[in-house]
Amino acid sequence: MAVRQAARFGRADWLDLGRTLLSRYGPDAMTLERLTEAAKKTRGSFYHHFTDHAAFLAALGARWREASTEIPLAAIEAERGQRRDALARHSADIDHALERNLRRLAASEPMIAHEVKRVDEARIHYLVRMFRAELGVAPAEALARARIQHAYFVGAQMVFPDADARFRLRLQKTLGATLWRV
Repeated sequence: MAVRQAARFGRADWLDLGRTLLSRYGPDAMTLERLTEAAKKTRGSFYHHFTDHAAFLAALGARWREASTEIPLAAIEAERGQRRDALARHSADIDHALERNLRRLAASEPMIAHEVKRVDEARIHYLVRMFRAELGVAPAEALARARIQHAYFVGAQMVFPDADARFRLRLQKTLGATLWRV
């Protein structure tokens, strides 16, 4: 009878754990000690996958960017006629605790600050394209509206940290009644 070995704890597992800890406990959970304790793994296991703590944070930030922005925006783009509704649903359902805590972590970690900046720019750029395509507004007007929309999104995460998706969608609809008209 063959004994089945447990699956190895790999790079993706470390990143998933980091994301979970950051979402749940905030930036203080991103120490190597907290990570290895939660994983029940050694420092050697961590260093097998990441050259140092900064490399882990850079990978965590890049994974967040991909999962929270790049992949969803590509899926939303495929919606065509329903892009605005799909974007509102995605914005309401995103892990807001993770978003808040990544922004908090960005204050002390340059590689996370870099990823947050890239995400903000990508989200605003996408909104500009939507405002231009759907409303036909001038580039400067589209940029102003996109910045307001994104500032609302980030600010609502801070002001209403415990809001549920329905509440967020209602706020989005109210804001949209102003921003999405000519």
